[in-house]
Amino acid sequence: MDHRNGDETSCSSSTHSNNNSRSSSNTASNNSIISDAGGITKQTPFNQNSSSGQHPDQQEQDQQQQQQKRQSLNGGISNGGSGGLSSPANQKATVNGSNKGTTTRTNGSQVYYDLSQPLPKLPVPELQSTMEKYLSLVKTVMSPHEFSRTKYIVDEFCKTQAQGHELQEHLLKRQQGMDNWANDLWIHDMYLNIQVPLTINSNAAAMFPYQAFPSQREQLRFTAKFARGLLDFKRLTDTRTLPIERCRYKEKGQPMCMEQHYRLFTSYREPGRERDVMRSDTGTPGRDFIIVACRNQFYKVDVIQEGQELSEADIFLQLNRVMTSAQQSVDKPAPVGILTSQARNIWAEHRERLLQDATNRANLFALENCLFLVCLDLTTLPSGRDGDGGMAGDMAARTHQILHGQGVERNTANRWMDKTVQFIVAEDGTCGVNMEHSVVEGIALCSAVEHAFSVMGKDNFSDKICDPASLALPKCLQWNLTTQSLRDIEVAKENVARLVDDFDLAVFRFPRYGREFIKAQGMSPDAYIQLALQLTYYKIHGCSTSTYESASVRRYRHGRVDNIRANSPAALAWIKAMLGQTEATDEDKRRLLTEAVQWQQDNMLETILGNGTDLHILGLREAAAELGLPTPDLFQDASYKAFNCFKLSTSQVPMTSDFWMGYGAVVPDGYGCCYNPQAPDSIVFSVASFLSCYDTSSEMFTQSLESSLLQMAEICTVESDVKVQNPNSKER
Repeated sequence: MDHRNGDETSCSSSTHSNNNSRSSSNTASNNSIISDAGGITKQTPFNQNSSSGQHPDQQEQDQQQQQQKRQSLNGGISNGGSGGLSSPANQKATVNGSNKGTTTRTNGSQVYYDLSQPLPKLPVPELQSTMEKYLSLVKTVMSPHEFSRTKYIVDEFCKTQAQGHELQEHLLKRQQGMDNWANDLWIHDMYLNIQVPLTINSNAAAMFPYQAFPSQREQLRFTAKFARGLLDFKRLTDTRTLPIERCRYKEKGQPMCMEQHYRLFTSYREPGRERDVMRSDTGTPGRDFIIVACRNQFYKVDVIQEGQELSEADIFLQLNRVMTSAQQSVDKPAPVGILTSQARNIWAEHRERLLQDATNRANLFALENCLFLVCLDLTTLPSGRDGDGGMAGDMAARTHQILHGQGVERNTANRWMDKTVQFIVAEDGTCGVNMEHSVVEGIALCSAVEHAFSVMGKDNFSDKICDPASLALPKCLQWNLTTQSLRDIEVAKENVARLVDDFDLAVFRFPRYGREFIKAQGMSPDAYIQLALQLTYYKIHGCSTSTYESASVRRYRHGRVDNIRANSPAALAWIKAMLGQTEATDEDKRRLLTEAVQWQQDNMLETILGNGTDLHILGLREAAAELGLPTPDLFQDASYKAFNCFKLSTSQVPMTSDFWMGYGAVVPDGYGCCYNPQAPDSIVFSVASFLSCYDTSSEMFTQSLESSLLQMAEICTVESDVKVQNPNSKER
């Protein structure tokens, strides 16, 4: 699995948590982000008296453990000193025992990076440059009359002594005083302030190769192997021995921030009535357990016993115990997990009621502080789009299963959506991971998944058949539910059923060509596919739209992502030529395509180097709020709403061809489109929208997208040894 070190575009499901345009200021409160050791904002102590689910007996022990952890960590998120790098002493990329990593440029010269030093800080782009980019992008989604007004507002904003310069100065001071000036603003704006349910709207799903289990035993064997692999990755994070990932584009070899990787198993998104809280104090030493969900019941399973990690055989035994217990349960348990699929403010209220009971409080503590969830699901229901391929070829059904569980009567309640990592394995062989997105980008998950698969089976199962009496039985979490909590569950079931029924998904493998054909044209596969999406959207809706694609800024301290926007003037000129709205020969169309691809690549490069548009404009908006100034006209203008209304939310997931990811649209009348271009002769697309919107259709979009890709191939006249394929059928 090639995760490309997350350099050009982030292996991320885009920013898919806001079902409304971001047009108003919501000043971020640092109290909404809690880190065990500083994290992405200033250290905020854990409030024992808040509705956090903290077990009372854990307070003193946890404080001691946190202090020990802070003393043991060298760099990374513990002190911001290395901006997310793991300990230099543990790095493989050292030279003669020094703390300098080396890389070789194409001209043969060597560049050294001192791994004991912090990563550079994310820069604040120049005001005038950002505003010029802003105008060029909004021009493609506005009428000429609207644009003329916007240009006047921007010109006034940028005048000497005007408000724009005051806000820019505030950001420059912010940059000097913080490890990352943008992170807390961005996380709140994109995730923690958003009240829509995590299910479909925010969480992303990664689908693994189909397993086709012949028996329940094989389901549990596979689950034990992969869980053991995730625990091995957790061991690397605990010992700070993850190899530092490095840039593969522009200053190749430059170290990248690893902070996200260290948060995978130590974080949790806690619901709040006004805004959520991102906790990074879970999964710490002394809390070495996982939760196994089966038949809507939750079981606590310790993964450390007498100081030793459980082996694959041990985990298999515990999973078998869980399965047997759940299947033999006489009473049908209340599906408490369904509550986590509610709107965030509603779930926060329901959670507060649960916390009033000591037993429920202990259960919530276990669920919120586990390393990850293992979800043993019922068989996946077919989507009816599998053709002759059965469930192995039914990519849509498998995506539905991992993303939302296929409904209340199936597996939707067999989840705890707030947890960062949920490893899901269904009886039939569907398997994958559901990821809560506020904590990490997909690239960190890809690293963990890649590692888990690489070590699967290395634990010799037959040599480690354990004595069942040596392992404590998994603990089933029993709930004391009031009449009101039972009503809460019924309301949640109705709301989630409507959400799942409204979800429109199409997944297909475009079989005519893949990245090799695109590269043979001298073009970036990602930029090429982005333009195919732009052409497709325009053909269906007759206009361009603001587009989101994640771009990694991990070469900077605590860097996450910024946005690459594909709705450029160059793309619009090419689209109009392709559709005959402007007169153009085939040579003109090819030239315009090349120019649009180049614009996209240049924009990507500027963005990964810290000169993107979105973070800067968000920072300017929030600077006004922090300074107590009136909201500038720029952020009340219609252009700003259009700028942030992502009717096309996209991401590239460069896994091997047997993997793909999926997620929902971020606005009610938009599309969520994830694609995997890693196969040399095919491309996998997952396209999502909502049935309640009469203007969108995922199936129509994929059909039009296939046509767009074929049209683009026709105008690519560069000689290439890679030919466009013509198979008899395509996988859907």
